[in-house]
Amino acid sequence: MVRDYPKYKVAAVQAGPVYLDRPGYFDVNATLAKACTAIEEAGKNGARLVVFPETFLPGYPHFSMGLQTMAEAGEFFHLWKQYLLNSPVVPGPETEKIGAAAKKAGCYVVIGINERDPEYDGRMYNSILFMGPHGEVMGTHRKLNITINELFFHTRGDVTRVKPCDNIRVYDEPLGKLSGLICGEHFQPLLKQHLIVEGEQIHAALWPGLAMIKTVMLVMTQALCVSARCWAVLAAPYVAKEAVPKDTYPNNHFHQSIGGSCVIDPFGNIVAGPLYEAEGILYHDVDLGLIPIGKAESNLVGIYDRRDVLALARREQPFRPVVPMEWVREAAPQPNDEQIAALNKRLAKLESKEDDAAGN
Repeated sequence: MVRDYPKYKVAAVQAGPVYLDRPGYFDVNATLAKACTAIEEAGKNGARLVVFPETFLPGYPHFSMGLQTMAEAGEFFHLWKQYLLNSPVVPGPETEKIGAAAKKAGCYVVIGINERDPEYDGRMYNSILFMGPHGEVMGTHRKLNITINELFFHTRGDVTRVKPCDNIRVYDEPLGKLSGLICGEHFQPLLKQHLIVEGEQIHAALWPGLAMIKTVMLVMTQALCVSARCWAVLAAPYVAKEAVPKDTYPNNHFHQSIGGSCVIDPFGNIVAGPLYEAEGILYHDVDLGLIPIGKAESNLVGIYDRRDVLALARREQPFRPVVPMEWVREAAPQPNDEQIAALNKRLAKLESKEDDAAGN
C-alpha cells in the first residue's frame, strides 16, 4: 500500500499572554479566552494544526528572584504563588475550554502551559499540551531540562507520566506523526534522536521569543528539520510594551520579548515568517510529501542510521520521589539459597588454604 503524505494548513500563533500589575501578576482566564479566540480564527482560515508559544497559559515566567532586600525576596514568593494558582491542571477546566475551541475549529492544538501537578502540591512543569480535533486531551510533554530563570518555578519532566515513555511521545495522527519540544530541549542530541527514530514528521517548536536567542531559536529548529526531515511550526510570544504591567516585579526581562514565529520545511528553509515585534497568526500549507525527497539525500532511520555503532537507550519507568521498599529490594536482588551455599563452599576452601599456609 502506498503511504499517504497529506497536505494541510498550519498556524503559528504569535501573541502575548495577559499579565497584570501586582499583586495579581497573571490572568489565566483572560489568556485562555485569548487563546480560544485565536484557535477559532485559525480554524476559520483553514488551519488543521495550531501551535502556541512556550508556557502561553498563563504566561512565560519573565522573572528572576531579587535579593537586594528582604521585601523583594518576599514579593517574589508571592509572585510564585500567583503563578501556581493561575496554572492549569491536566485534565481540568482550562483543557475543557481549549478542547471545545479545538472541536469547534476542527483542528489540532499544541499549546505551552505552566502545568500544575495535582499529585504533588506546589510542583509545576513547563509543559506542552496536545489537543485533538474532537476536543480530547491527547497528552502532555513536560520539559526535561529547565533553563535559567525557569529553575525558580519548574520541576524537570520525567520520561513517563501515565504510560511508558508518554512524556516523549510521537503521536501518529491523520495529519502525520506529531511531536514537540520546548526551547533548550532543541539542544539535546539524544532527545532529538528519539523523535527522529520514532518518525516525527511535523514538529511543534515552542520558544520564549527572547531577543537574546533570536538566532538560536531559528538555527536549532532548522537543524532538527534537516536532521529529521520534518516540518516545524515555531511559535514564540510577543509582549508589546503597552501590554507590560506598569507595576510588576522589577527583576524581569519583558523587554526581551520580540517573537520570532515561523514555519520551516524539511530542508531547513523558513517558508513563513519570522514575525517580530507584532502579534499575528502565521499560516502555511505544508506538504508531507517533501519528507521522502529529503530522506533520499540523508535518512537517519535509513542509510544514515548506524545503530550498530551508536545506540540510544531510554528509561521507561517513572522516577518517583517515594517508592515502596519492595522496589528497592527488586533493584538490588538478594542471592538465593543455592548461590549462598556455593559462596559458603568457596569461602570454606579459602579458609582451608589459609590454615594450611599458616601451618607451614
